[in-house]
Amino acid sequence: MTATSPWAALLGRFRDHLALERRLSDHTVRAYAEDIAQYSRYLAGQRVTEPERVGPADVERFLSTGGWAASTAARKIAAIRAFHEFLRRRGATGDNPARSVRSPRRSRPLPDVLTVEQVESLLGAPRGEEPQPVRDRALLELAYATGLRASELTGLRLEEIDLEEGLVRCRGKRQRERIVPFGTKARDAVARYLEGARGTFLRKDRGEGAIFLTRFGRPFTRMGYWKLLQAHARGAGIEQAISPHTLRHSCATHLLEGGCDLRVVQEFLGHRSIETTQIYTHLDRNYLREVHTKFHPRAS
Repeated sequence: MTATSPWAALLGRFRDHLALERRLSDHTVRAYAEDIAQYSRYLAGQRVTEPERVGPADVERFLSTGGWAASTAARKIAAIRAFHEFLRRRGATGDNPARSVRSPRRSRPLPDVLTVEQVESLLGAPRGEEPQPVRDRALLELAYATGLRASELTGLRLEEIDLEEGLVRCRGKRQRERIVPFGTKARDAVARYLEGARGTFLRKDRGEGAIFLTRFGRPFTRMGYWKLLQAHARGAGIEQAISPHTLRHSCATHLLEGGCDLRVVQEFLGHRSIETTQIYTHLDRNYLREVHTKFHPRAS
């Protein structure tokens, strides 16, 4: 798609719409924009240069050219639907040609989850009272206690945590704000970090308000957090693959196994739909089977 293509101006307006009006995350805006840029190049190659000339068959043919995984194709359909709906609402087209195109069926993979014992080992992996292990313990304790997303955790600022009440205020997807509680162990670990260790990471040339700082005095990036987690997982003897989301998944699963209501977990995690939270109900089948065997009078 060249700079003079009629699709280029539409893509620019669509990107602004996603970022400013729908207030989607930078990651989502970038992914949707890349999908539509690819889609626009395909249409231009087919000599389709006007939005009103696009039909469902064009959308289907584009999707058939990529050989993408079901999850990728589903995201591209979502982006294309949003793009054509944006054009329809602004009078550029009379209908949304992607509305009738069906998304491929996809199975949602179950997230990786640690056992309670593995989590305990991980949280105990940062040893010593030097500033770095004190910081790392606080970071991991708060991650498991709150189930925050990696971006929410690394973006937490000093004014967003209340140690006395044991609460954090964070902004999740689409800037939705929620309040998340945390317990005594996380509170003690964070308090110890803030009282002494954090000051050693501050730099005079940076008035940084983020809670968790690297040795350069900057907030952690997602990759920095991932590397920290990988190092401590190895130190804890955890051999399975682990990511920042693993602690979030483990937090949710352990809450449900402890008897927490699914709706409460939904609010806790900041899920917009209960369907997203329901994936965790598939994780504890073995746990439920064990409980049934142990307590049901006719299980054995």
